[in-house]
Amino acid sequence: LYLPTSDVDAVVMGSKVHDIPSGLKALAAMLMRRQMATNIQVIAKARVPIIKYVDSTSQIPFDVSFDVANGPEAAVYVKEQMATYPPLKPLIYVLKLFLQQRELNEVYNGGVGSYALLSMVLGFLKTH
Repeated sequence: LYLPTSDVDAVVMGSKVHDIPSGLKALAAMLMRRQMATNIQVIAKARVPIIKYVDSTSQIPFDVSFDVANGPEAAVYVKEQMATYPPLKPLIYVLKLFLQQRELNEVYNGGVGSYALLSMVLGFLKTH
């Protein structure tokens, strides 16, 4: 479930990086050195440390993490829930846009992330 202005979440699996914050900082340095990205932010102290940046060529925003394997499992779960609860998709779209317009969609800034929003909406749909 994404908006046209959403970022791309990518996970580097099998990275063999032992110190994730250092690996993210090294990636940030490489992206800057090669002028491949702008607006680079390393968010090293989050529950899932990430690097956020905007691709210089496409202007598409990316969030990259290392060795977090639960993404594909979550995608399957979301698809199952959307099939079970048809109102889920439009409700999520409206609420994501509402949060984004108020800059309340970034977890590291105290906002509500997509998965938390999905959990709240599902909880509401299951109880009403």
